[in-house]
Amino acid sequence: MFNRPLAAAALVATTLAFLTLVPGQASAQSGSRLCGYVSIGPALKIGLLYEARTKDASYSKQCSTAISEFWDAIKKDATLSALTWEKISKKSCEHVGKLGLAYTQSSGNLKNDICDKMTAKKAYKVMKQGTQPTTFERL
Repeated sequence: MFNRPLAAAALVATTLAFLTLVPGQASAQSGSRLCGYVSIGPALKIGLLYEARTKDASYSKQCSTAISEFWDAIKKDATLSALTWEKISKKSCEHVGKLGLAYTQSSGNLKNDICDKMTAKKAYKVMKQGTQPTTFERL
């Protein structure tokens, strides 16, 4: 005779085992894009970044304003202006994280979706120095 509780338990166990073997899809901040500048050196990586939301009517204006204001700040600071900068315009959170600004989760896994540590419509300085953890400072 077929034992329903045991069959159900076996099905759940099999499903859970299968899910741990199949890699999950990367979860991105849906609708978030980053705008600003990054400086990626061998020992120091800095991002001056603004998280914009693609569904906002002012999305493009927010990005262009953030890029302009960050560039003005970089030019006014002798230390920052001595670095080499790459403009980031409407790039995915994962793209920017993969440039060297990813952070290590408590599980020890590297996380490229840096928007998980940011708040939309806010400016941040994201920094990774040597082997130190990535820091997120809201500006």
